[in-house]
Amino acid sequence: MTTRPAKVDTGMGVSCIVSTVIHLAVFLLLLWWGKLFPVNMVVQETYYVDVVNLPVANPRAGSPTQKGNETEIAPPPPVAPVSAMNLPEKPKPSAKTAAKPDPRVAQSAAESSEAALAERVAKLERGLEARREDAVMERLRSKLKSAGSGKSGMPAASGTEQGSDYTAYIQSRLKDAFRDTISYSTKNPEMIVRLFIDSGGKLSRRISERSSGDRAFELAVLRAIDMASEKFTPPPDKKQFEGVFVFKPQGITTNRGK
Repeated sequence: MTTRPAKVDTGMGVSCIVSTVIHLAVFLLLLWWGKLFPVNMVVQETYYVDVVNLPVANPRAGSPTQKGNETEIAPPPPVAPVSAMNLPEKPKPSAKTAAKPDPRVAQSAAESSEAALAERVAKLERGLEARREDAVMERLRSKLKSAGSGKSGMPAASGTEQGSDYTAYIQSRLKDAFRDTISYSTKNPEMIVRLFIDSGGKLSRRISERSSGDRAFELAVLRAIDMASEKFTPPPDKKQFEGVFVFKPQGITTNRGK
């Protein structure tokens, strides 16, 4: 009679071991993951409020009591009014404890006083200037009144230099116009012009006798002559006037020798 060895089923044991190893690995993995990335949970704190003994705007003296537990303490009796007493006078501040002046306030006060002083000085200067102008005008009026209806002429003239004051008049008109038209491109420009004015005060002819060659200056002189000739008055002797004038950037002079 032959005996066969019994077969041992090892499949079940191997499955259990494998399952245990897998579960253990998953558990360790979760544990490691939780340590590496901890979960931040918000902890909400709970506050308890005593709704019986709430604070009031004007609390009264005494121990706090709850409704229904203890009887309220009766308020203290009113205090009899005390007669008025004379309060001691406040001590006067000594010189040592006096408040120091603010330097900014002092500076602003000084600036305002300086501004007021400057304004008063300016008013005085304007008043003096106005009085001077009035005095000058008054002297001119008195001179005109004392002149009467005499003939026009130069104060030092003998009466034979006819039209000599008219030359000064033409020179003044030319200067007024030349201030508005003056222009030059060279260093020392110059131009000499001879003017002819008829008996009616109209510019009849002009001759350029000499020029430094500055074209801009020549045009400025000619424009000044045209502008001034619009306001010329007739010569006092009712004869044709002839005069020579020298134009420079410094001003206009007359050439009486030519």
